[in-house]
Amino acid sequence: HSMCEHHLLPFSGIAHVAYIPDGKVLGLSKFPRLLNVFARRLQLQERLSANFADAVMTLLQPRALAVALEATHACMCHRGVGVNASTRTLVLRGPGRDELAAKEQLLSGVSFSSGARARL
Repeated sequence: HSMCEHHLLPFSGIAHVAYIPDGKVLGLSKFPRLLNVFARRLQLQERLSANFADAVMTLLQPRALAVALEATHACMCHRGVGVNASTRTLVLRGPGRDELAAKEQLLSGVSFSSGARARL
């Protein structure tokens, strides 16, 4: 969960993380903890995705990393629009992110419709 800095209304959703390690790994429980460090601030979903990805890159220095956030924003549900739609952001990082095999592996790991999920 986080608060939209534009409307001061909450948004919440699911985070997907996929990375190709280059020696270092992180315990699974650490990913949601790290994400919550950034989510506790007034935030934009796009910046939250990028900040989290940058922190993981700094800690692990993986060959490639993908972070996908899928969230529902109260500002869309309760203000004017009245739509219960989710917004998806995807951030790719690392030197291997442009390699076709690495990109396919990362994107299959952050599928929005399946896979392990961590609540924001």
